Amino acid sequence: MSLMMPTFSIKLCIALFVLLVNTSGEIDELKSQTKKKAVLHVSVVSHFDRPWAMGIDDLEAFRTLTKNHPKMRWTHLYNPVAYTQLTPHYKKMESFVKECRDDHGAEIGVHLHMYESLLKKADVKFRSSPSMNAQSAEKSYDDTGYSVPMTIYSRKEIDKILNFTLNTFRERKLGRPRSFCAGFYAASTELQKAIAANGYHISAAAFPPGNEFGARYAPSWHELAGWDKTVTVRSRPYKISKKSILPTGKGPFIKALDNKPLIEFPQTCKIDWMVSSEDMKTIFKEHLKFCSDGQMSAVCLAIHENNAAQYLKKYDDVLNFIDEQILSNNKKGIHIRYSTLSFIRKSFLDNEGTN
Repeated sequence: MSLMMPTFSIKLCIALFVLLVNTSGEIDELKSQTKKKAVLHVSVVSHFDRPWAMGIDDLEAFRTLTKNHPKMRWTHLYNPVAYTQLTPHYKKMESFVKECRDDHGAEIGVHLHMYESLLKKADVKFRSSPSMNAQSAEKSYDDTGYSVPMTIYSRKEIDKILNFTLNTFRERKLGRPRSFCAGFYAASTELQKAIAANGYHISAAAFPPGNEFGARYAPSWHELAGWDKTVTVRSRPYKISKKSILPTGKGPFIKALDNKPLIEFPQTCKIDWMVSSEDMKTIFKEHLKFCSDGQMSAVCLAIHENNAAQYLKKYDDVLNFIDEQILSNNKKGIHIRYSTLSFIRKSFLDNEGTN
């Protein structure tokens, strides 16, 4: 018996050693797989501000971007004002966004400015002040309603506007919108609660007020928009608090109708006319750092419908850069993908939890 003990001990030690080596390898593999789950989402968002001002050349620019970048997934924030006042190319615009949805995996969301024709159809009294595009909010006005914040309307009025929008989308077979952004990125806790109660899952309104990159909005915007410097070009998607629309807000959080949190998606790259292509690439690289550290992040590239032709070359250049980054970084285990806003929300909640 005593002669067998050393042999048994040696076998046991060898077995333990093999187990430790295998376990270590599994842990390393698990860490590698976990790191691979860190995704950098790239959203390409169109804002339909003045549909009547969109030209055929702008539509062709959108089509060119779609053709040149087949992996790209649009989120078209469409505007029902196209049906409340004369819009020459509304049928072609509508056909394009549906084509993007049906053939290219796009999402159709909502973008609203407080135009008089829209409010009249929604049975809401039009207001022409204040303006978010003035030297001061005090005594400012905009007779078109374009720069008047949605946040000045009552909850009852907001519900009417959102109900009209939903009915219009239904009639035009545009689908049930889940993503939302008010004109000039105006937001408040009451507006966010309203959009959640009306079936929206993700807001795309958080906007960096700083001037680290590109131009800034007018002084009255900073008074009325609801955002402060806690929103930067490096801000990531976050759950919206019932008490604050800012990234610093704490729970409890606003819940959408699916009983999961309403998510805010910051407009990290600002918009077409505010930043250069090099700015956009730099901001993209900043978000890539999150991904390299094992964190999910998302970057937004936003363009307006009525100047798509003007900025086609810039956006094509940026998307070419991102296409290259997708290929080179995927080889390193860093996953970059084009995503719609709704998909980003799902990915974020899967990553961060839904409480």
